[in-house]
Amino acid sequence: MMNNIANNFTKKFVTLATLVFLCSLPTTTLAKSSVWKVSKNNDHVYIGGTIHVLPEEHPMPSEFINAFNNTDQLILEAQLPDPNDAAAQQAMIAKMSYTNGDNLQSKLTPETFKLLTNYFTTIGSNVNQFTSFKPGFVITIMALIELQKAQISGEGVDAFFEAQATIENKKIDYLETADMQFTMLSQLGEGYEDEFILANLELNSSFTEFFGLILDAWQVGDSARLESLINDAALDSDEKSYEALFSVRNKNWVPKIEAMFNNKHKELVLVGAGHLFGKDGLLALLKKQGYTIEQSSL
Repeated sequence: MMNNIANNFTKKFVTLATLVFLCSLPTTTLAKSSVWKVSKNNDHVYIGGTIHVLPEEHPMPSEFINAFNNTDQLILEAQLPDPNDAAAQQAMIAKMSYTNGDNLQSKLTPETFKLLTNYFTTIGSNVNQFTSFKPGFVITIMALIELQKAQISGEGVDAFFEAQATIENKKIDYLETADMQFTMLSQLGEGYEDEFILANLELNSSFTEFFGLILDAWQVGDSARLESLINDAALDSDEKSYEALFSVRNKNWVPKIEAMFNNKHKELVLVGAGHLFGKDGLLALLKKQGYTIEQSSL
């Protein structure tokens, strides 16, 4: 079973931009999409905020396709290990696992561990299969379970365009390594495991509705709503995780994006939608550096 979990995790790695509290806001319809043109000195880079897992046969916004067709290089967050690479899978599992006799149960109160036990029991699993893993990996497994329950199992934006770039022989590059992502994930919730697990158990009770709101806002490029649903809610619920997931990584990525200017390539950068917004979002950070930011219209 653990090999299946590892394979599913690698195929549908969900950054915790999709694991924040539900903020219900009214639906609006905008003639825009979640793609931005970042310009400076007669050069530009397209940056798209993505959803890492989509419902089956969900239509891709045309602005993503247009940006892809008008660029010759695709930049993604990280290249994940091949699901068939057993050595890479085992290395990932080792990074996500406790050592020296520690386990997740010892980090939780009896009340929280009982709630976690009940969660896995309701889906026909035994919590003891997961107690050797750190909380960041456990809540990602829970996210995959909720996606399956909601029948959301389609290819994500990143995977769609990575496959298309491979077919068209476009160059693909990455902002960080898979090891960097897994290290970050393995450290989430460290030192406050009880609150971290409780928050994600609460999220699961409204996961389908929450994901629908995110998807709706993303589809029409409603940046204000996406910022409220993802960034504001994540910051309010878990400032430490927000810093690790968004702020630190965004600041590390800005110099890499700036290096894409004044070269022979036209780049499309695809990152999880939560990385774009807020005061530490890529759009705000690039604007501070003097870049012009324009949202693409349909």
